[in-house]
Amino acid sequence: MKVPGFSEVSGVCTHPDAQGQGYGSALFRFVSSLIVNRGEIPFLHAYANNKVAIQLYRKLGFETRCAMVVQCVRRLA
Repeated sequence: MKVPGFSEVSGVCTHPDAQGQGYGSALFRFVSSLIVNRGEIPFLHAYANNKVAIQLYRKLGFETRCAMVVQCVRRLA
């Protein structure tokens, strides 16, 4: 997702066998620095009930900016 002046950091994942070793945080910080160097602000999104992700994002220095209502739609087969 991208809006003027902002770029989303998305899809940064760590395999369960490698979690807790700092790889995801390092990649996340690298990608965020590229966004900042372009003069933009990095942002994330998470479902409100995804407490693990929100806790990690806060640990990385992010804070909640706003709550949004999202509607998921799919095509019936």
